[in-house]
Amino acid sequence: MRIISVTPVARGLVRPLLLALVAAALVVGGAQHVSLIHQHKWPLALVFVGPFALVALTRAWRWRSHKVHVTNERLVLEGGVLRHYRSSIELSDVIATRVDQRVTERLSRRGLVVLETSAGPMVVGKVRHPGALCRLIDAERSGHAGYPLPLDTVFTFEEPDALGLEVRPQRRRLGPRHE
Repeated sequence: MRIISVTPVARGLVRPLLLALVAAALVVGGAQHVSLIHQHKWPLALVFVGPFALVALTRAWRWRSHKVHVTNERLVLEGGVLRHYRSSIELSDVIATRVDQRVTERLSRRGLVVLETSAGPMVVGKVRHPGALCRLIDAERSGHAGYPLPLDTVFTFEEPDALGLEVRPQRRRLGPRHE
Protein backbone atom coordinates (compact mmCIF):
# COMPACT_ATOMS: atom_id res chain seq x y z
CA MET A 1 0.00 0.00 0.00
CA ARG A 2 1.54 3.30 -1.09
CA ILE A 3 1.29 6.16 1.35
CA ILE A 4 3.08 8.96 -0.47
CA SER A 5 5.22 9.58 -3.56
CA VAL A 6 7.58 12.53 -3.72
CA THR A 7 9.54 14.04 -6.58
CA PRO A 8 12.76 15.55 -5.24
CA VAL A 9 13.70 19.17 -5.83
CA ALA A 10 14.98 20.06 -9.28
CA ARG A 11 18.72 20.61 -9.28
CA GLY A 12 20.49 22.71 -11.84
CA LEU A 13 17.49 23.82 -13.88
CA VAL A 14 17.42 27.55 -13.13
CA ARG A 15 20.78 28.56 -14.61
CA PRO A 16 20.42 26.86 -18.02
CA LEU A 17 16.87 28.17 -18.36
CA LEU A 18 17.94 31.71 -17.52
CA LEU A 19 20.92 31.51 -19.87
CA ALA A 20 18.68 30.20 -22.67
CA LEU A 21 16.24 33.09 -22.12
CA VAL A 22 19.06 35.66 -22.07
CA ALA A 23 20.62 34.20 -25.23
CA ALA A 24 17.23 34.21 -26.97
CA ALA A 25 16.65 37.84 -25.92
CA LEU A 26 20.09 38.82 -27.23
CA VAL A 27 19.48 37.14 -30.58
CA VAL A 28 16.03 38.74 -30.95
CA GLY A 29 17.30 42.15 -29.78
CA GLY A 30 20.35 41.91 -32.05
CA ALA A 31 18.14 40.94 -34.99
CA GLN A 32 16.22 44.21 -34.61
CA HIS A 33 19.39 46.34 -34.69
CA VAL A 34 21.86 44.46 -36.91
CA SER A 35 20.86 43.28 -40.37
CA LEU A 36 23.42 40.44 -40.46
CA ILE A 37 21.91 38.94 -37.30
CA HIS A 38 18.42 39.46 -38.75
CA GLN A 39 19.37 37.48 -41.88
CA HIS A 40 20.80 34.56 -39.84
CA LYS A 41 18.46 34.72 -36.86
CA TRP A 42 17.50 31.00 -36.73
CA PRO A 43 21.00 29.52 -37.09
CA LEU A 44 22.27 31.97 -34.44
CA ALA A 45 19.40 31.08 -32.14
CA LEU A 46 20.18 27.39 -32.63
CA VAL A 47 23.88 27.94 -31.86
CA PHE A 48 23.42 30.22 -28.82
CA VAL A 49 20.11 29.05 -27.32
CA GLY A 50 20.21 25.37 -28.31
CA PRO A 51 22.92 24.13 -25.90
CA PHE A 52 21.33 25.82 -22.88
CA ALA A 53 17.89 24.53 -23.83
CA LEU A 54 19.29 21.01 -24.32
CA VAL A 55 20.96 21.05 -20.89
CA ALA A 56 17.75 22.32 -19.27
CA LEU A 57 15.68 19.67 -21.07
CA THR A 58 17.93 16.77 -20.03
CA ARG A 59 18.07 17.97 -16.42
CA ALA A 60 14.28 18.33 -16.33
CA TRP A 61 13.91 14.83 -17.76
CA ARG A 62 16.29 13.40 -15.15
CA TRP A 63 14.51 15.34 -12.39
CA ARG A 64 11.05 14.11 -13.39
CA SER A 65 12.24 10.50 -13.59
CA HIS A 66 13.39 10.42 -9.94
CA LYS A 67 10.77 9.42 -7.31
CA VAL A 68 10.68 8.56 -3.62
CA HIS A 69 7.84 6.25 -2.53
CA VAL A 70 7.07 5.75 1.16
CA THR A 71 4.91 2.74 1.91
CA ASN A 72 3.82 1.30 5.21
CA GLU A 73 6.65 -1.28 5.04
CA ARG A 74 9.50 0.22 3.04
CA LEU A 75 10.95 3.28 1.36
CA VAL A 76 11.58 2.89 -2.38
CA LEU A 77 13.91 5.12 -4.40
CA GLU A 78 13.63 4.88 -8.16
CA GLY A 79 14.87 6.91 -11.06
CA GLY A 80 17.26 7.16 -13.92
CA VAL A 81 16.85 8.24 -17.50
CA LEU A 82 18.84 5.73 -19.52
CA ARG A 83 19.80 3.33 -16.75
CA HIS A 84 16.78 2.88 -14.50
CA TYR A 85 17.50 1.97 -10.90
CA ARG A 86 15.30 0.99 -8.03
CA SER A 87 16.43 0.53 -4.45
CA SER A 88 14.42 -0.01 -1.33
CA ILE A 89 14.97 -0.17 2.38
CA GLU A 90 12.72 -1.72 4.97
CA LEU A 91 11.44 0.81 7.50
CA SER A 92 12.39 -1.62 10.27
CA ASP A 93 16.05 -1.25 9.16
CA VAL A 94 15.97 2.53 9.59
CA ILE A 95 17.52 3.61 12.89
CA ALA A 96 16.96 7.36 12.57
CA THR A 97 16.15 10.09 10.07
CA ARG A 98 17.81 13.45 9.75
CA VAL A 99 17.58 16.57 7.62
CA ASP A 100 20.62 18.49 6.40
CA GLN A 101 19.76 22.09 5.52
CA ARG A 102 21.57 25.34 4.90
CA VAL A 103 20.01 28.65 5.90
CA THR A 104 18.80 29.35 2.36
CA GLU A 105 17.32 25.86 2.19
CA ARG A 106 15.46 26.44 5.44
CA LEU A 107 13.97 29.62 4.03
CA SER A 108 12.90 27.84 0.85
CA ARG A 109 11.72 24.79 2.86
CA ARG A 110 14.01 22.37 1.11
CA GLY A 111 16.60 20.01 2.46
CA LEU A 112 18.49 16.75 2.15
CA VAL A 113 16.86 13.76 3.88
CA VAL A 114 19.28 11.12 5.20
CA LEU A 115 18.25 7.77 6.68
CA GLU A 116 20.61 6.29 9.27
CA THR A 117 20.80 2.50 9.00
CA SER A 118 23.06 -0.11 10.51
CA ALA A 119 24.84 -0.38 7.13
CA GLY A 120 25.48 3.37 7.08
CA PRO A 121 23.68 6.52 5.98
CA MET A 122 21.38 6.39 2.96
CA VAL A 123 20.72 9.68 1.16
CA VAL A 124 17.12 9.97 -0.01
CA GLY A 125 17.70 13.26 -1.80
CA LYS A 126 16.84 16.93 -1.61
CA VAL A 127 13.07 17.33 -1.23
CA ARG A 128 10.53 20.01 -0.42
CA HIS A 129 9.38 19.98 3.20
CA PRO A 130 12.00 17.48 4.40
CA GLY A 131 10.80 17.66 8.01
CA ALA A 132 7.35 16.46 6.97
CA LEU A 133 8.86 13.53 5.06
CA CYS A 134 11.01 12.60 8.09
CA ARG A 135 7.98 12.79 10.38
CA LEU A 136 6.02 10.54 8.02
CA ILE A 137 8.86 8.00 7.89
CA ASP A 138 9.26 8.12 11.69
CA ALA A 139 5.52 7.66 12.20
CA GLU A 140 5.49 4.61 9.94
CA ARG A 141 8.60 3.24 11.66
CA SER A 142 7.02 3.59 15.09
CA GLY A 143 3.85 1.94 13.83
CA HIS A 144 5.87 -1.18 13.01
CA ALA A 145 7.93 -1.17 16.19
CA GLY A 146 5.43 -3.34 18.01
CA TYR A 147 6.70 -5.96 20.39
CA PRO A 148 5.90 -9.61 19.73
CA LEU A 149 5.30 -10.10 23.47
CA PRO A 150 2.70 -8.28 25.53
CA LEU A 151 4.04 -5.58 27.82
CA ASP A 152 2.81 -7.35 30.96
CA THR A 153 4.98 -10.45 30.33
CA VAL A 154 7.07 -11.44 33.35
CA PHE A 155 10.42 -13.12 32.76
CA THR A 156 11.77 -15.42 35.48
CA PHE A 157 15.13 -17.05 35.92
CA GLU A 158 15.20 -20.79 35.55
CA GLU A 159 18.28 -22.40 37.03
CA PRO A 160 19.96 -24.77 34.59
CA ASP A 161 20.38 -28.47 35.32
CA ALA A 162 23.51 -29.05 37.44
CA LEU A 163 24.41 -32.41 35.90
CA GLY A 164 26.02 -31.03 32.76
CA LEU A 165 28.02 -28.27 34.43
CA GLU A 166 31.45 -28.31 36.08
CA VAL A 167 31.46 -26.54 39.38
CA ARG A 168 35.19 -26.04 39.67
CA PRO A 169 37.14 -26.67 36.44
CA GLN A 170 40.73 -27.88 36.70
CA ARG A 171 43.41 -25.28 36.13
CA ARG A 172 45.59 -25.79 33.15
CA ARG A 173 49.26 -25.28 33.70
CA LEU A 174 51.38 -23.73 31.02
CA GLY A 175 54.57 -25.45 29.99
CA PRO A 176 58.08 -24.11 30.68
CA ARG A 177 57.61 -21.38 28.13
CA HIS A 178 54.90 -18.89 29.13
CA GLU A 179 53.35 -17.09 26.20
